[in-house]
Amino acid sequence: MLVANVTREQITVSNAVKTLTAATITSQVMYADIQIQAYQVRVTFDGSTAPVAATTGMLWNPGSVWRVWSEEQLEDLQFIREVITMLH
Repeated sequence: MLVANVTREQITVSNAVKTLTAATITSQVMYADIQIQAYQVRVTFDGSTAPVAATTGMLWNPGSVWRVWSEEQLEDLQFIREVITMLH
């Protein structure tokens, strides 16, 4: 199987739920490699359950790279920044 880069996108995840831009998800996209850079994020894949910091979704750490397969999963992917609470 030959694979070619179709598009790329960079999003900033904050305390509001973010998704990939619909225009970057086309029928040509088989998968996306998603790299987490500066902060932990929570992720859900079902399209209806919003990730909630500290409680809901899979925790992805900075420096990790995740491969997400299929147009449907990419459309349903949701992110939110994980809140880190410092105790004094």
